[in-house]
Amino acid sequence: VLLPDELVLHHILPFLSTEYYAVCALVSPHWRGFTRSELAYKEMCKRCYLNQSKRKTLHVARFGGSYRNMLDKRSRVKTGCGLYALKCTKIKKIVRDMWTEVPPGAILESTYYRYLNFYEDGRVLYSLTSKPPYEMIPIFIRVKAGYSAGGCSTVFGSYQIQKDVVTVDIEHPWHHVKLVLRILEDGAPMAEGRFWALQFEKHQSSASKNFDEYWSRDLVNYDVPPDPFRFLRNWKL
Repeated sequence: VLLPDELVLHHILPFLSTEYYAVCALVSPHWRGFTRSELAYKEMCKRCYLNQSKRKTLHVARFGGSYRNMLDKRSRVKTGCGLYALKCTKIKKIVRDMWTEVPPGAILESTYYRYLNFYEDGRVLYSLTSKPPYEMIPIFIRVKAGYSAGGCSTVFGSYQIQKDVVTVDIEHPWHHVKLVLRILEDGAPMAEGRFWALQFEKHQSSASKNFDEYWSRDLVNYDVPPDPFRFLRNWKL
């Protein structure tokens, strides 16, 4: 017995991440044809772009009137089945004084990670921590399920996309953080697929939430690492 397409489209697929549409195509020949139809692509584009884009419009005519072309070519971030992670490593300068116990020739290396887990509704879960992905992914799964992060430093923010630029706003109790990232094209260095890598372009903070580079009196600009955020697949997220 085949379920009606309308039932599948409006009562089953909305509960799944758009990343699962390709998996649904493996259910049967009928589902393969349905999930590749313009009707299904239109629903995916609505879910991907109406919340992510700054202007909240689709403009399918710019992609030859095809929602499939839009989904393939228009910049977006992945909002399910994984998260974006960036590993940062810094070499600390050793200050030698009478209390220094570090032997000569030793190197102090500091490693930390940034994580971005984007949601379809325009929210993003952010974390800056020393925990590697295999420890953090279960925490992100717990938060998505409605549980607490268990003392781990995670905070919700918001994001918007304009063309290929992602702007992330995060509010901490003591200051506001703004991250600007660029979506790398497939084939770019360290980009292994469509929308799988985000280049870190700007990192700012302001206690007053004023990010105007001319007028703000408390704006702080930070150095950004050269490596991009990369998408880590996990089907539970």
